[in-house]
Amino acid sequence: CNVWTLRFFCAGEANLGYCPGSLGESKYKGAMRSLALLLLLSEVTISSSQTTNDVDFMKSSPLGCFSRGYEMDYYIPNTNINTTSLKLCQEHCQYVPGCVRFVYKAFWGECWFADENAVEIPSGSPYLIAGYKSCEPEAMALPPRCRSELPGNGFPGYSGKSSDLAWPGGKQPYSLECWPKRWDGAPLACTEITVLEDTNDGWPGKCRGLVEIKGVNGTDCGRDCRSNPSCQSWQNTVYYSCWQGLGKDCFVRSNFQPRSAQRLQHGSIRVLKDLTGYQIKGLHKGFDNAEGFFQKQEDAIVFCKNMCYSDIRCQYWLYAPNYGCYLEDASEEHGPPYPLTVESAKRDTGFAKDCVAGEYIQHYCPAESVSRVVQMPLPILADCAERGYRYEPPSMFLSHRSVEPNWEACRSRCKITVYCNYFAFWPDGGCLVAGTDSQRVVAESYEVISGPIHCNASFQTPPPSVERWVNNASGAVGRAQAMAPVAPVAGVQEVSSAHMAEIEIPILGLNVQALAPPDKHLLEGRYADAIAKTIGVPVTEIKEGPDSNDLDAQVHLSPSVGGGCILTAYTPNEPVTSRSPALLASKLKVPALITNLKVATTQAQLPVMALEGGQIQVGEPQVGTKDHPLKGLQEQPSFWSQWWPLLIALTFAVCIGGFLFVHYFANQSDSDGGKRKRLRVSGRGVSDEDAVELPLKEGLESGLPAPPPMGVYSGAPSSASYTSSQGYTPQYPRSTGYGPYGGSGRYGGYA
Repeated sequence: CNVWTLRFFCAGEANLGYCPGSLGESKYKGAMRSLALLLLLSEVTISSSQTTNDVDFMKSSPLGCFSRGYEMDYYIPNTNINTTSLKLCQEHCQYVPGCVRFVYKAFWGECWFADENAVEIPSGSPYLIAGYKSCEPEAMALPPRCRSELPGNGFPGYSGKSSDLAWPGGKQPYSLECWPKRWDGAPLACTEITVLEDTNDGWPGKCRGLVEIKGVNGTDCGRDCRSNPSCQSWQNTVYYSCWQGLGKDCFVRSNFQPRSAQRLQHGSIRVLKDLTGYQIKGLHKGFDNAEGFFQKQEDAIVFCKNMCYSDIRCQYWLYAPNYGCYLEDASEEHGPPYPLTVESAKRDTGFAKDCVAGEYIQHYCPAESVSRVVQMPLPILADCAERGYRYEPPSMFLSHRSVEPNWEACRSRCKITVYCNYFAFWPDGGCLVAGTDSQRVVAESYEVISGPIHCNASFQTPPPSVERWVNNASGAVGRAQAMAPVAPVAGVQEVSSAHMAEIEIPILGLNVQALAPPDKHLLEGRYADAIAKTIGVPVTEIKEGPDSNDLDAQVHLSPSVGGGCILTAYTPNEPVTSRSPALLASKLKVPALITNLKVATTQAQLPVMALEGGQIQVGEPQVGTKDHPLKGLQEQPSFWSQWWPLLIALTFAVCIGGFLFVHYFANQSDSDGGKRKRLRVSGRGVSDEDAVELPLKEGLESGLPAPPPMGVYSGAPSSASYTSSQGYTPQYPRSTGYGPYGGSGRYGGYA
């Protein structure tokens, strides 16, 4: 391949001695370039298949054994080989003397070996995979510089080499070198977590520079941050949005107050060197004391240290009273160099002379806090389906529970059911279909599969997470007992039965009308935390109202007529199926409730005008019960109770149709009757041919003589008489101008 590639590149260089002559040169160039292109494509195809196999091998190995995207800064000379897979590269490392780590370059098919003094550093290429010679726990033990080594007096040195020589092992640790990683290079989660700052302990938590985490509710923000070792702090706003990040300037921020916030430390810390009196280049400002928030210098030092402790990528922090807090921020483009030298660690600058505290630290996760068990996640369901959730109400009216072979068949049933929008499939084959009025809730089993009938932009298939489902389900237990996937009892509709308890607590000395909306929302959230802590339920169990649209983790404060305010909250009754509030009332009528509410008021830092007496007074709580928004166990509705609107509409339509039908035939009868009014008079001198049209019924009934036939008389009076064919001459009295035929009427003026 190399020979052909050389000829391909030299084909255009006529002045090179080893290139072909001009005879047939154009044909030679075309052939060589085509061949080289085919070779390149085949190499890419082989490398792609190799990479796929390597990924499968990494996924099937214990966590922490491989890290894609990393390489070593040093390799054992003259030991590298060519190989075809990651697995073979690891096997070769076991036979190379001194080999502890190796790097497999998948695209090139090369395998390089390193000893324990080599430092793992990022490579920027996904085709480089660093690994241990064995995936056994003993073989994956951290090097001494991650466990016990400390630098000598020569650190930092005048050069990178002299800085490395100041360490007993001859190398300065690299950032995140001592933190276990997944096969894709991301840091593994550590179960050892320490809360450094908390708004419940007086920390303002008004951090700037955070990033909103879409799709995570504010009440779950802390749980989500704990599962991510790269999350330094979290913030739940008054609108229940989740914000995470390093967080800077967390102390003074006008017109902003978080509902809750924390700063977390993942894993443990090892202090490698005291940096008091230093200035390290590449650090970034965390905060200063320009607003005068810190009354004691010691408090500012603690907060500065905690900022660096919360970021597993932070190695340096410094605090100078006249400059503020500076620390390493990996999210920024520039940082301290590696290895650290005196060129970047100054001691003669104004900042260095003002620096009163600082440290060079190392983050690590103890071996007992890292699980290296192979995780076999459930496959992601296609077509917008998810595990661990169902819909409430669980089924549509007149729909029933069916047994289907799989969840796809359950969805197919929903597609052919009128007004069906959602489906839920249970592990035993049970299938329920729901309509537009159903809401997504946590299911009783993680194996329940549910989803909408069709995919759309607003519904994305989430990755399977048993931990997230367990956390959500723990808050839903006891809130409502969902319908079990069993055959329904004849005549009875199995729906959850639960009751909501209404809590009213009078609070004296608190003027809620003097609070700005953000302060009021914050106080209502803290009061919800206080009630939840008192009765021992998650804060999401406390609501501001009984409806499903009311906010969770929130109470409602309204002014009282006699002064102060009334705190109103709703929570599932205990037990949830009981209407009696006795048990819940006994949990609330304790001194701990008063203490928790007063502490929440103090932590809210309310303005002076809102506290009328300087301190609140809590009255005796009153507890009542209301029906939970979920309907209780009820009889199946009868045919008449469900279909009476349709029956009434049909009856009304039949009545209207009948009326129109009768009216039509009545008109037809009137038309035929008018024709029958043409009487044919026989005898008394009137023949059939000389039939006379009789006048209106009123004229006949009045006894007046009938008018003559049409066309006989003109408008002028006439005294002529009419003689019939039989010699009968009717006599008409002279019109007087009155009556139906007098005056200037139709027949007026005849005699």
